[in-house]
Amino acid sequence: MFTYKPKETFLTKNFIIVVLLFLAAFLSVYVFLFFILRDEQVANYASKALFWSIVPNLVWGIPLFFGQIPVFKRYKYDLLDDEIVVHAGWLVQKVRHVPYRMVTNIEIKRGLLDRWLGIGTLNIETAGNSDPNQKAEAQLFGLEDVDSVYEEVAACLRAFDEAQQRQPWERNRRPVTEAMDADDDVLQAILTELKGISAKM
Repeated sequence: MFTYKPKETFLTKNFIIVVLLFLAAFLSVYVFLFFILRDEQVANYASKALFWSIVPNLVWGIPLFFGQIPVFKRYKYDLLDDEIVVHAGWLVQKVRHVPYRMVTNIEIKRGLLDRWLGIGTLNIETAGNSDPNQKAEAQLFGLEDVDSVYEEVAACLRAFDEAQQRQPWERNRRPVTEAMDADDDVLQAILTELKGISAKM
């Protein structure tokens, strides 16, 4: 079994995304309020626009920013003999099991921030994906050496496929062997009986 966790720079990436979202929301609200309040000739319209564009955004921005820490700590990926297990979530914790027999494709994804921070995401796609948006069934975020994890998952898939191909032969071979052993026992008993009859004659 192999266990992987995201690199710390994945947390940095999430912090950057939250800050960019906050700035985008702040600027859009500020520009809107600035011109509305100015046209309405409200006193101190610039400072009021600044206040009402910062405070409401802090209400969601601060919890979202610091909430990234427990979310990051929860991420864990286990490669088992027959499946991949993904642990995620914080308030709503999720454990997703992806059997190797269902995997149809694995791919590496690196965005601009990923390349800058030296991390990547490994997407695990499966047959019969229930996601209406056709997202990957499992996503392994924030991997430092995503190429080596890709190779490890590919090796696990190959080993699983080889084991599955051997199993039918092994299942069929056992009854034949057992039958041959049973036949040997019967023949031995018959031979012993014949020897006994021959000795009496």
